[in-house]
Amino acid sequence: MADTACVTNNGLGMVTGLIKVGAATEPHHMGWGIGVTTAAVADATLQSASAEARTTGTSSQVLTNTANDTYQLVGSIVCTGAGKAITEVGLFDDATAGTLFLRATFSVINVSVGDSISFTVKTVFAYA
Repeated sequence: MADTACVTNNGLGMVTGLIKVGAATEPHHMGWGIGVTTAAVADATLQSASAEARTTGTSSQVLTNTANDTYQLVGSIVCTGAGKAITEVGLFDDATAGTLFLRATFSVINVSVGDSISFTVKTVFAYA
């Protein structure tokens, strides 16, 4: 038995590639909300999702520390309802329901009807 093991640089690329293969479970649907509770590993949804439809982002594999170690999703959401103070974004594997892959919280971004926010969300896979 090996005393040590590690995922290789190429292995990190394989992980992000598996996420991005375009399978039905790729977390490329983006939603936003007004929740203020800090993101946590037990989160199953946005704290307070807004009524705007989720957008489908454009995914890619990018370099952070080594080639393809990062799953990146870029997308924009347009405010179609009343103005609001956006404080969270989430990535889901479905356009309307689905599983939350990632939730992030941030300082307030105020939007009015017709305004949009462009998000670039990066999930970096790195060595512990």
